[in-house]
Amino acid sequence: MMQIKKIISRVVVLAVSCLVMISLNVAIEAFTTPSNNLGIRLAHSSTIHRLRLFQQHSSSPSLLQSPIVITEHEDDNIQSIQIDGRVIMEQKVISEEKEEEVPSTWKQALHRFFLGDIGPPLVVLSISGFIYTRIQLLSSVPFTITEFAIFISAIILWSFQEYFLHRVALHSQNFNWIGKSIHQTHHDKDYFHISIDPPVLLVGWLFAAHLIIKTILPSWHLCLSATIGYALAGLVYEWSNYIVHTKVKASQSSSSILVKLFLQMRNNHMRHHLVDDRYWYAFSVPAMDDLFDTNPDVRDVRKKENARVEEIDEEDFH
Repeated sequence: MMQIKKIISRVVVLAVSCLVMISLNVAIEAFTTPSNNLGIRLAHSSTIHRLRLFQQHSSSPSLLQSPIVITEHEDDNIQSIQIDGRVIMEQKVISEEKEEEVPSTWKQALHRFFLGDIGPPLVVLSISGFIYTRIQLLSSVPFTITEFAIFISAIILWSFQEYFLHRVALHSQNFNWIGKSIHQTHHDKDYFHISIDPPVLLVGWLFAAHLIIKTILPSWHLCLSATIGYALAGLVYEWSNYIVHTKVKASQSSSSILVKLFLQMRNNHMRHHLVDDRYWYAFSVPAMDDLFDTNPDVRDVRKKENARVEEIDEEDFH
């Protein structure tokens, strides 16, 4: 029986290793293969937001309430922005051959997340392996209150890590690094897009965290429970980050706790993207912004921005 378990464990490790190598090759090809379809593309949603700010700062009353019109001229690939019949901006567009299909229903979103990308299934497979291994130990090492506390602590740890990595590392004001550049690319895209981390990052991060936890908690059963809690929290984050960037709609009047959480996460993250990325860093636990005072009133943020723009204008004038 013991030999069978060892064989199964080796097969699982080998399968995961093969999948990781395949994912690594795919990721390398994606980053090294040049694409003729990529270019500077003016995103409608972010463009409208910026033009609304332009309207707010404009001294012309007619521009304040005028509709924004975005026109694309296919012949010369020029995109023009008009307000009140006046062309405010023109930009050359390099279009993509095929636009990204963003899910608009829960069914489409679930299918795309779990079946359309290899990363999340690999994480689910890894978590399942950890859970199966812990279950096998129950006969000799029962689950205790201490172990449950460690499991919960790992989930809480992820929540703090998620917030501070986003705030301090990905939006760093003091140093530039590749993670910040990649995250800026995420901000530069249309708000509605497929936002799933590469398989190598997902699986590599999970097993790196597992090894770190193993050094802190040498007891195998405690290490397993901490890894399971940490990985589950990470999977929830990955799903949350993906689903709020889709076009899936939810009823504002729903009494479901999960729907309310979804709406709160989406509203929070849309403010981060479309109002001011110096605030609203929290994600799967929006309350983290309240805890660390990064959940201001939107009106206060806009007042500060207006005051800053006026101050810049005065400096330019003098």
